[in-house]
Amino acid sequence: MKLRLWGATIVGACVLGLTSPLAVQPASAAPASGAGVSAFFTDSTTIGDGLPTVNRIAGLDRTGNGSYVMISEDVLPARFFTANIGYTSVTAAFTGRPRINGGGTVLGPWFLPMLPGQAQFEGIRKTGGGYTVVSGGNHQFIRQIGPIGQVLRDLPLPGHWRPASKSGVVGQRGLTGLAVGPQGQISVLTAGGLRQDAARSARLLTFGKTNREFVYRSDANKVAADVLAINSTDFLVLERGPGTLANIFWTTTRGATSVTNKKKLSGREKAMTKRRIFSTTATPHLLTGNMSGLAWGNWHPDNPFAKSRTRTLIAVSENAGSPNRLHSFEVQLPK
Repeated sequence: MKLRLWGATIVGACVLGLTSPLAVQPASAAPASGAGVSAFFTDSTTIGDGLPTVNRIAGLDRTGNGSYVMISEDVLPARFFTANIGYTSVTAAFTGRPRINGGGTVLGPWFLPMLPGQAQFEGIRKTGGGYTVVSGGNHQFIRQIGPIGQVLRDLPLPGHWRPASKSGVVGQRGLTGLAVGPQGQISVLTAGGLRQDAARSARLLTFGKTNREFVYRSDANKVAADVLAINSTDFLVLERGPGTLANIFWTTTRGATSVTNKKKLSGREKAMTKRRIFSTTATPHLLTGNMSGLAWGNWHPDNPFAKSRTRTLIAVSENAGSPNRLHSFEVQLPK
């Protein structure tokens, strides 16, 4: 069985900074298990050097050809930024230095800036004419904001997700990943289990007329750090471990046990199957830092005789006291 991947585009020489319109590329396909999918590291660069307001970048998302939006983790005040990030498949490298060209303040209710400690932002995705952001830590919420940062609405967490003394999202095991699917469906992933669940039993929640919920089990001594949609059922998940260890997995909800509205997990549920497509252990000289967010880049030009298609993947890592880093990967997917 094969899946149709969404958002495929062809952009000439695959330079992310091009301004010409994106042409639709016929969809590629990949096996349900992610078999045959691989990713390899190509380049790193820094972003936000010398800009104290940038702070620690926790998440980013592609908004157009070479255009991205990023969000700072901390509230000083809470800010998001737009940037141009160039990459070319010709040399498999970033082109020039990434350039921040705009942004705004993430506002709270009544158009007031948020105070320090009112949010710990973990991710941002473009939705409609604005953005959706997710906060973890001591203030867990999923919020849709307008293009200038104004509050539009908060997405309601299911009852068993709401923070309480014995249940719900909790601290650093709480909301961490945010994805938007091909029909605009919003999914969130917890770093680990809800308070009432086992520590490694993270949950993926997709909002809709009827919400959908599945279990994602992280590897030992690791937590989920971000999630990125491939299609309606498949995702990339970034897992982070001790130090600078990070893995990227292809994972799917197909075949997993639905735990929608299940207050407490038994531990016997079939979790989302996953397949590792990249590990930092194979690239010991990669200065990953605290890798925290994933975003797609462009599709590379198609070779009709090749058995796979390639798409750029961008990861961001943040470290206190040092510049934010961007890392590029090339993900190869069977046709």
